[in-house]
Amino acid sequence: MPLKKPLTPVLPGHVRTMPRSFAWIDHGLRTRQFLRDFQPEDFALYLFLALAADQCGLSCWRLDIMERTMPVFQTRQLRNARERLVKNHLLAFRPWNSSDPDGTYQLLPVPSLTPKSNPDLSVFLRSIIKSVS
Repeated sequence: MPLKKPLTPVLPGHVRTMPRSFAWIDHGLRTRQFLRDFQPEDFALYLFLALAADQCGLSCWRLDIMERTMPVFQTRQLRNARERLVKNHLLAFRPWNSSDPDGTYQLLPVPSLTPKSNPDLSVFLRSIIKSVS
């Protein structure tokens, strides 16, 4: 989608570069097991944004236009998918204004694998350490 003026990255320190395997759909989504937790609309939104993105992973879209482009998904599902992708650090989003559901999207580099901490385990370990002290 040609723009009259260039977009600025949402997160300038996290601009994507071409992976060694040359794929804008980074194989890290598969190898780092992100796809395992994807809902169908997560994958559809990610793919749509990858197809629409410029060389920095940036694009601007309205949810209603995305819904018309991918009619199997409703705006609510796409908004929820956007929230999950942001939560998983695969996407950054900046609304056009504070009350606008639409805005600028930035596909982010696929994060490396990091173990997820279990809050229950942390509490349990602290209680053991405290009892031993």
